[in-house]
Amino acid sequence: MSQPGPVASRQNAPHPHAIFKDPTGQNLLAPDLGADLIRIFSVDSSSGKLTACPAAQAGAGDGPRHGAWWAPTAGTTKGQMLYTINELSNTVSAWTVRYSTNGCLSLSKTQTLSVFAPGKTPAAQKQPTKAAEVRVAGNFLYASVRNDQSFGSQQDSLATYSIDATTGALTFVESTKANSWYPRTFSINKAGTLVAVGGQTSANVAVVARDPTTGKLGNLLASLPVGSKGTDGGEDGLSSVIWVE
Repeated sequence: MSQPGPVASRQNAPHPHAIFKDPTGQNLLAPDLGADLIRIFSVDSSSGKLTACPAAQAGAGDGPRHGAWWAPTAGTTKGQMLYTINELSNTVSAWTVRYSTNGCLSLSKTQTLSVFAPGKTPAAQKQPTKAAEVRVAGNFLYASVRNDQSFGSQQDSLATYSIDATTGALTFVESTKANSWYPRTFSINKAGTLVAVGGQTSANVAVVARDPTTGKLGNLLASLPVGSKGTDGGEDGLSSVIWVE
């Protein structure tokens, strides 16, 4: 980086926040919160060595953090999309994917939507609101939002979007209660009927119902305390929740 990004306190240096493969396993991607880039590397199938590809440019001050893949037909790359969540701007972005003969995929941004309902912004908090993760289940995208407290004191939210089955375009559906504070992590079971939400600061795992047909999240089914509660803005407490099936 030749200079700090728009959010100087968080973008004074590169800050790769996640690493994940594309569905073919031939590329490795790293959303860089500090540089507002999606860094892309091709993977040599024989040696495993990486070659840097041209990075994809996120919006200024977005702070891309995490990503999830989707395609109209599972198991193919035709119509494939990448969805990223942007921690600093509290948005999600949609990217079309193109594969080239040199082994590098390229991304083209088509949308950026807020993690909040149109016209709504979170109330001012002691610590900032920070979008965290995205997950795809069927033709729906979900995003967790830390410290928006949209559902009362220490009660944050999950955002639901529908994915157009043909174009991959996103439409905001609703915001629902995360039943936790600082939902840094969440996971959807294989059947698509349950969502486990890990509240980092509240140090609990909340399991909520999900309708696989409508994509809507429903009632709280269980909540289990795990470890000691964290501190407001301390990024301590529960860090990850994973289904093992």
